[in-house]
Amino acid sequence: MSTKQDDASEKRRYLSSEDRKEEILDAALIEFADRTYNAVTMERLAECAGISKAGIYAHFKSKEEIFHALIERMAHQLCDFQGWLPDEDLTLPELIDVYLDRLYATFSSPATISLFRLLLAESARAPDLVKRWRKEIACGLQERAQLIIQRYIDRGVIRPSVLTEHFFPLALAPAILWLNSLMISRGDPSISLTQTRDAHRQLLLELLQPR
Repeated sequence: MSTKQDDASEKRRYLSSEDRKEEILDAALIEFADRTYNAVTMERLAECAGISKAGIYAHFKSKEEIFHALIERMAHQLCDFQGWLPDEDLTLPELIDVYLDRLYATFSSPATISLFRLLLAESARAPDLVKRWRKEIACGLQERAQLIIQRYIDRGVIRPSVLTEHFFPLALAPAILWLNSLMISRGDPSISLTQTRDAHRQLLLELLQPR
């Protein structure tokens, strides 16, 4: 008589190679984010992925290869991301609300939090991948944001300032600080996400409102 565990094992055996790799990387994201790189073992990764250690080695030669594949996957996922600023013409309050809705939905997701923690702790292990991410993705997002902001300046919706000259990094600051606080406090930041978003909204309104 088969057990639930036997049924689960059967299902795992029939996963395609690509699906199995994704399953391993999902487990690796959790492990690397919750522990230091050196503390993660192939045995622990196998246990977390629900397969044998041999099953891990059938797809990845080493822990380092898994780590690099995880960073690579993150880069691919972000390649399709168009940014937080909307393309349509809106009023200033509408622009800020859409921007913050998209921004905080991204920053508050468990996947983003795990990736951020991982990059903060271990990005030095994959400097070439991080450099490529900055060149191919971060710079692209910054350029796109500047084009949209300039269009709003030209329409007279927002006023030019130091903030609009460097909108992509500077306008992210409150959300980044909240995320850093979350990392440092291990899930119990001194200010809530709602409070941060409300203050962020007021700050942008005051700094971008034409005078």
